[in-house]
Amino acid sequence: MIELFLLILGLIGLFIGSGLVVEAVKKLSTTFGISHTFIGLTVISIGTSLPEIATNISAGLKHASGIAIGTNIGSCLAQITLIFGITGLIGYLHGRKHTLKRNGFMVLFAIAMMFIVGFFIGNSVTDNIITWYEGLFLIIIYLVYLIYLVKKENFRIKVRDGIKLSTREEKIQNLKNLFYMIIGISVLVYAAHIVVQNAIKLSQAWGVAESFVGVMIIGVGAGLPELSTAIRGIMKKAGDISVGTLIGSNITDPLFSLGAGAVAAGSTGLLVEKNLLFFDIPFWFLATVIAIGFLLSKNRLDKKEAVFLLLIYATFVFMKIKYFA
Repeated sequence: MIELFLLILGLIGLFIGSGLVVEAVKKLSTTFGISHTFIGLTVISIGTSLPEIATNISAGLKHASGIAIGTNIGSCLAQITLIFGITGLIGYLHGRKHTLKRNGFMVLFAIAMMFIVGFFIGNSVTDNIITWYEGLFLIIIYLVYLIYLVKKENFRIKVRDGIKLSTREEKIQNLKNLFYMIIGISVLVYAAHIVVQNAIKLSQAWGVAESFVGVMIIGVGAGLPELSTAIRGIMKKAGDISVGTLIGSNITDPLFSLGAGAVAAGSTGLLVEKNLLFFDIPFWFLATVIAIGFLLSKNRLDKKEAVFLLLIYATFVFMKIKYFA
């Protein structure tokens, strides 16, 4: 089926585009002497969430609510269970307890906020609509969180009269990285358009909800940059980057990505289907509690816990296909 082929092609484009952006931003950020955890929570988590951000904005503009929200949930749930599980089996995932507590709480808060704006806030008690101003509210929360992280981070920048010291070679390299970043963003925008357009056609051809395609196909595909980055972190003995990236993406997506999609949708907002509200989001919340609990118990994830997270994802897939397709 041509729609499925184009959808997969679009997902590959999202992967390539986000890869270009992430690598460029990582190289640009090294000048600032930023810690691994901070890079994972901010620079890389935002960069690897670009597929979700681009897809949400494109879906919002096309008023494809199911794809926007489904992609967010599917990607985040896959990251916190499937990708955590895979990387946990490959290597050593770890993090500092106080950092895990702080950011673990923020993930749960972000999921709860997504549920609240979809269920309680709006024109009625149960309006099931995420309006553009609710989306803006989510973005503001995310920006406040970023400002907090920036203030907590100890930047080590060489300055002279307020101007960063830089060699001619460094300036040329920075310009190259900026060019790659622009190319990557361009690829992302076009790929997101292809993904959303063909996801809508695919859901119509299969006779399933757009949100099902978003959760089960686009969400998992959009999580590929996080999987790639997490595995790279493990292979380079930087498990804290892997944890920071996955946790950071689970904060970025429900707040910034979804917020951007709702703002892009304008006056119509994003409709939250009841099966997403009462099955997918609670399941995601519970899975996150378990994953964060595993990490906090020993400041790391062991092999048995990694397998358990994979089983949680398998359970979700089974229930989603059987009861909510």
